[in-house]
Amino acid sequence: MADDFEQLKCVLLTINEDRLILPNAAIAEIVPVRNMINVANKPSWVLGFLDWRGNSVPLISFELMGGVRMPSLASEEVKAVVIYTVGDDASLPFMSFLVKGAPQSINIIASDVIPNNEESNHPAIDQKVMVKGEMASIIDMEALESIIKETV
Repeated sequence: MADDFEQLKCVLLTINEDRLILPNAAIAEIVPVRNMINVANKPSWVLGFLDWRGNSVPLISFELMGGVRMPSLASEEVKAVVIYTVGDDASLPFMSFLVKGAPQSINIIASDVIPNNEESNHPAIDQKVMVKGEMASIIDMEALESIIKETV
């Protein structure tokens, strides 16, 4: 954020006990987990592929990727967030992961984000922060995309 008064529309997503913060523009859609194609011989965090709007979108458990138990897919609270990828690989325009509950929209400015020194062992978490009094994790989108590309 170049200017402290420049607002960025973001979304807070819940995964188990953690909250992830993403720019609103990164999210294509939040959908029920249906029409999933299972895969074999992949890490447990690769759940399969969503058939979403004619696209085969990799679906992962962000929690399992980080070594934490994922929520039950039987819960109606669990949905898939489909996000745009940041790279220029046309073979992977979207990726998705499980989220729990409803997303929370927030507008933030630079001074709303306070870095936290808490370490994360998750390979796709850039850093943990406090945002308007709430703990949240910032996703390293390039790392997440790279891990998914290498695995699926």
